[in-house]
Amino acid sequence: MIREVAMKENTGKTKYVLLGLLAHSPQTGYTIKKSIEYEYSHFWQESYGQIYPTLKTLVVEGLAVENSESSDGRGQIMYSITEAGKAELKKWLSIAPNIEKLRYEILLKISFGANTEPEIIFGHLDDFISRNNKLIDDMDGFIEYFEILRNEGDDHTYSQLTALCGKYIYTAMRDWAQDAKKMISEREINNYETKNS
Repeated sequence: MIREVAMKENTGKTKYVLLGLLAHSPQTGYTIKKSIEYEYSHFWQESYGQIYPTLKTLVVEGLAVENSESSDGRGQIMYSITEAGKAELKKWLSIAPNIEKLRYEILLKISFGANTEPEIIFGHLDDFISRNNKLIDDMDGFIEYFEILRNEGDDHTYSQLTALCGKYIYTAMRDWAQDAKKMISEREINNYETKNS
């Protein structure tokens, strides 16, 4: 996820997130939560309070089934996708996605940066660079992990592509912040020379 964006609003997509996860393998509510945290949090977040009610709704709608006999040993119910669920997922995948919404508070602050000291903006940019470097490292870890899984016969090519997208985005944002610092520095030098010429 582009983490500057608040993405926990109810998007109405929880149903399809769960169907997609169940299409890969049967899951418990807990393993779904962990999958979202680990594999999808760089570009998508779900309200965890929606997971269990949505699983129940999928069962009622015939898109998933409960299997208490396939419990994971901790008393948790295993959910599996049905043929109707696969058809519903395929139908949703054929619909064009919503246009992405970009909301970065740092960009608001940069756009009003002339109203404060450059050092303040430099501090925000340095923090932003550090965060994006960490996220790039995270994406590299995901990419490497998915490559290991593929070598073991468990193909996660499409998930690997989302991590690669994250790496490209975070790299671009880090590079932008580094360029922004240079441009602000040059502006300050020019302003100083103009005042003292």
